[in-house]
Amino acid sequence: MILITVGTEKFPFNRLMKWIDNLIDQKLIQPEKEEVVIQYGSCTIVPNGIEGHSVLKETDFLNLVEKARIIIAHCGEGTIDLLALINKPFILVPRSHDFQEHVDDHQVELAQQLAKQGIPIANSQEDLVDFLANPVVAKFPVTPAKYYAQASLLLEEEFETDLVREELTSELIGSLELATVFA
Repeated sequence: MILITVGTEKFPFNRLMKWIDNLIDQKLIQPEKEEVVIQYGSCTIVPNGIEGHSVLKETDFLNLVEKARIIIAHCGEGTIDLLALINKPFILVPRSHDFQEHVDDHQVELAQQLAKQGIPIANSQEDLVDFLANPVVAKFPVTPAKYYAQASLLLEEEFETDLVREELTSELIGSLELATVFA
């Protein structure tokens, strides 16, 4: 089974939907021979002839991930955290601000860094074709969740002193007496 997921962003990812539709037309993805399931979020274009869901319950989504032979996914941090836990071929397709697929280009920037670490990235339909012909299992050296946890610890060590806490509290909400009301 091939699983395609775009997450639940409010922005459509129609560019990926068109790529998938083209790959079906070219018989590079064959829903008549292999099950293809797509979680399309807010996309306004959905390829014909495949099982599609706007949103899936977490358990249903995880069951599809488990069942999948190949995963094609947007380059979202939550998706990356999930893919890091499995041992299956996947490719990430970054959403782009240029195509109104996200508020900025953080997925493009993340994908550029991940590509340097050997993570399969599709910046074009041709990249998807190459991946489908030779799917690979990749491993993330560090996931976003681990990175943020490490960064948070470093920031706490650097800035979590009584003096900094008092200054921030005073700056953000006023006196320390007022702060105890919120604690």
